[in-house]
This record gives sequence, structure tokens and C-alpha cells, in this order.
Amino acid sequence: MKKITLVLISLFLTTNLWANSPPLGGWYMYFGNTTFKDSKWKANYDVQYRNHELASDLNQLVVRTSAQYQVMNNLNVALGYAYVHSEHINTPDLPYYENRIFQDVSTQQNYGASVLKHRFRLEQRFIENQDYKSRIRYQLGIEIPVYKNEEKNQSIYTTAYNEVFMNLDKASRSKNAFDRNRLYLGAGYKFNKDVSMQIGWMNQMLQKQSYQQLMISLHHSLSIK
Repeated sequence: MKKITLVLISLFLTTNLWANSPPLGGWYMYFGNTTFKDSKWKANYDVQYRNHELASDLNQLVVRTSAQYQVMNNLNVALGYAYVHSEHINTPDLPYYENRIFQDVSTQQNYGASVLKHRFRLEQRFIENQDYKSRIRYQLGIEIPVYKNEEKNQSIYTTAYNEVFMNLDKASRSKNAFDRNRLYLGAGYKFNKDVSMQIGWMNQMLQKQSYQQLMISLHHSLSIK
């Protein structure tokens, strides 16, 4: 577990050195899920407002939802859809749109109080005025508690993940199989079993450029009984 954490930190420091100091971006996100009584099904949904700069110049607005099914303990599959509104830097009058279908396989292992998470995602991307694209993503993440109050279901934790994106469609692969890599380090506070908040720093490395983002996210779970 310590080795995995050290590898993630080393990757973050390495990719950070590659950056050519573009503007610091800001990603502001809401993640929610709804579970149902005596059901293996879960609804996931998120909204993400991503800026090229910390508080201005919209990069992307992402609205996403999925239906998740628990195949067995610690193994889930999901089918989902995302709508993505994108803008290049300093070009608010030239947006372009994407409709995206995706499939997930996710699992996790507990190591004491820490949790190691894996997620594989396939994406079918229909982008305005572009050829069909597809890619695969693999995310390896870890969550390590720092403080925990069992009585109040409150905790402080650190979290990190690395996610690599690889192109699958022939046209994209002929140029470069690698799409991007995201490395994230953050900390979170769980107010109770249903609500938590995270703040962190992400390095996003594309084929020719690296970007830094401040990440702030609210996480909410709802149970329907």
C-alpha cells in the first residue's frame, strides 16, 4: 500500500515538472448517487463545470448519468450517457458539443482502513463535426483515512488517483494511441455517511501539453427505501 502511494506521488511530481505553466484551471463538480431498497441497482449522476482559468473562461460543462449494477461484492458494471459542451481557450463564441455513451467496470479492495479502487471505462464519442471516436480509460485510486469519528460517521481522508486514456478508433490511433493522463492528489471531509467534500490538485498531461487544475467537489448519496 505504501509503495502504491509513493508511486502516485512520484508520478504527480514528475508530470508537474513537464508543465509549461499554462493558466491554472478550476474544476467545480457535484457527484451524486441514489440507491434503492433491496436492489443491486444504483443511479449515478454528476455535473462538472470546468474552466480554463481558476474562475473564468469555460472549458467544459459535463452532465453525466449512469445505471450501475452490482454483479457481486466489490464488482460493479454500469452503462451511461454524458453530454459535453466544450470551448477552446478564449473562444466562447465557438463551442462544440459531444454526446458520449460509456460502459464501466469497477472494483475495490480494502487494506485495513484504506481502500484501493480500480475503474475501466469504454467510451463511444459522437463529437460535433468530427468523425466517430472511441477510447478506453483505466483509473487506479486510493483513499486513506487520517481521522475518523465512528459515532458521527465523520472522517478526514487523503485521496489520489491516476487515470490513463488510450484511443481505440483507427483514425486517432494512427496519430497517437495515447490520449491523455490525469494524476490527482486531494483531501476530503465526510460530514456524515451521505455527504462529503473534496479539494485537490490535478495534473492533466495531453500529447503536447500539461495543464494544472484546482478541483473542488461535493459528493452526495441518497437512499430510497
